[in-house]
Amino acid sequence: MINNPIINNRIVNSKTFAIRFKSFVEEVRVNDPCSEEEKEYLLNIANQLLNYQIQTAVDEEEINYLKRLKLL
Repeated sequence: MINNPIINNRIVNSKTFAIRFKSFVEEVRVNDPCSEEEKEYLLNIANQLLNYQIQTAVDEEEINYLKRLKLL
């Protein structure tokens, strides 16, 4: 059985996913314009996820995590 990572319209299985995904994509090195376009697309998605997480955080532990990262 696959567990749904989305509960109440939030990615909840890992509060660190969005920032880790963004950090990973930022570090990817590309060698051609098509790959650069893909990297920019993924970085845009990562930023959207992170912004949504920041705007919808209600759990105290998650809020403190975001504050430690200076995102709140």
